[in-house]
Amino acid sequence: MSAPSSPPRIVLIEDHTLVRQLLAALVREHLQTDLAGEGISVNDGITLARRLVPDLMVVDWSLPDGNAADLIQSIVGEFPTIRWLIVSSHDDETVLRSALALGVHGIVLKQSPLETFLKAMKQVLAGGSFYCPRSSRLLVESLRSEAPVLGSALTLREREILRGLSRGLNLKEIADLAGCSVKTVQNQTSQLKDKLGIRDPAGLILYAQRNGLLASNP
Repeated sequence: MSAPSSPPRIVLIEDHTLVRQLLAALVREHLQTDLAGEGISVNDGITLARRLVPDLMVVDWSLPDGNAADLIQSIVGEFPTIRWLIVSSHDDETVLRSALALGVHGIVLKQSPLETFLKAMKQVLAGGSFYCPRSSRLLVESLRSEAPVLGSALTLREREILRGLSRGLNLKEIADLAGCSVKTVQNQTSQLKDKLGIRDPAGLILYAQRNGLLASNP
């Protein structure tokens, strides 16, 4: 009999007490675990990340001593396995693009219902990505303005890469499914980014989702 898996280590960085307590209760009720740590600032986040090395850090974008970008940039090199879920009251395209460029795994705007936040946590913890409907819409509108290439212009291999990325697969796993080398996937991913004018993997996934490119058949 296999040993039961340990509960995920989740750290929440949120300076508004009511929001922090509400999200902590949601984690406790639906994930059957207490938060491993709580903080209210960038400095708290850095300290807790180094002490706990959590599986997931849920971070408010705006904090008293900076923002989530400051926190992520400070420790991502030390702890590349930490997954990041950003919550934000700003539905500003610039903020969302900044978060995307940092390689965060999920974004939930605070206008979203609690069910959306819970779904985001579960999906990001499972290794996937999640963007709430409004953040996804804003990001895709921005990406479309920069990347007018139609889905029909993409090759079958490029669609395979997009599907693999959307499933949270790494380059080797995508290469195995596509029946090619990792180097080939690297090269074609780079070409795909150039073709669409999108530099980050999360942006590619969002573009594919909104343009119907993730179906099994080309």
